[in-house]
Amino acid sequence: MKATMKLDKSIPLSFYPLALLSLLAVGLSIYRLVVGLGPTTNMSDHYPWGIWITTDLFLIPVAGAAFTISLISYFFGRDRYHSIIRPAVLAGFLIYGIVGLLLFLDIGRWPQFYNIFVPGFINLHSFLEEVSLCITLYTVILLLEVAPIFLEKYNIKAPIRWINSAIYWIAGAGIVLSTLHQSSLGSMFLLMPYKLHPLWWTPALPVLFFLQAVYTGLGTTAIAINLIWRALKLPIDRILFKRIGQAMSLMLALYLAVKIGDWMGAGEIDLLLKPDAFGWLAWIELIIGVAIPLLILLSRLVSHSQGPFWAGVFALIGTFINRLVVSWIGLAEPSHVTYTPSWIELTITLGLFAGGFLVYGAVVRYFKLFPDGNESH
Repeated sequence: MKATMKLDKSIPLSFYPLALLSLLAVGLSIYRLVVGLGPTTNMSDHYPWGIWITTDLFLIPVAGAAFTISLISYFFGRDRYHSIIRPAVLAGFLIYGIVGLLLFLDIGRWPQFYNIFVPGFINLHSFLEEVSLCITLYTVILLLEVAPIFLEKYNIKAPIRWINSAIYWIAGAGIVLSTLHQSSLGSMFLLMPYKLHPLWWTPALPVLFFLQAVYTGLGTTAIAINLIWRALKLPIDRILFKRIGQAMSLMLALYLAVKIGDWMGAGEIDLLLKPDAFGWLAWIELIIGVAIPLLILLSRLVSHSQGPFWAGVFALIGTFINRLVVSWIGLAEPSHVTYTPSWIELTITLGLFAGGFLVYGAVVRYFKLFPDGNESH
């Protein structure tokens, strides 16, 4: 039996503050591009990376929802996941859009952004170059994957048939590109063994970043799908939620094993016992981001929709703490120079988040997010 969508199509009150924040971010972004980084940010030669890079490093694994669900559904043959591909891929596409905008704003000489695509300027030895190319290409792949959502609305059938006929090639290319740059993000920090705090620097960073992207992506999916199904008043597929939770628990366990094994192998367990800020941060990240989600998912709560939902919430908090330390706090210099984001940096960041929520909510409300035959669970 098909589930009936009973969503109220009137404009919610949340639209107005989100729209205001989004418009403010657009105005401030234009101002930043006109006057430069100096008058609009608190970044400096000591701290060339600020809150925008931290946000990007956090959002990229959050967007892992797209490639993880595509991988499980298309290539692991789990048909039950097919009903949630569109919400996951749409989330990934919008998040990568935010990442791209923040990266663009973060470039000092932004009119020359295209140099990363010019053969004469491409640096084949740079992880940052590889990440930039993969993110750009993967965003194009995600655009192809979400296109049917909008094409169906206006009954444009020819492109839909082409995309559907090539979907395994499209999804496969996206999975490869996402896997490459998720791990390469960690590879960038391999260049900083004497700058990044030893509790976070390790030769296993590419593996840890990839595993983190997988379980964070699954957590994002659990959060988004739970909220969408409740908003659309659809019956919740508890079996699917349980499977998402089980897959997430496996990735969390692997991440924890690699993390603890690395600390033991490097003889850094004693750093965890130091009563300093970094020791406390490591424990907070481990408990909130790994231990609590694992306890939830290994209990009976995994069979309840709220189990994977809250496990996803805690996993995302842990991932944010991890990327905050790796990209900012763990790189702090022992000097009088400090970095605190300016109000413009913070407002632009919040405004882009608001815009993402606005667009996602609009698509959920006014477009068909579930393909035919997948509205029933």
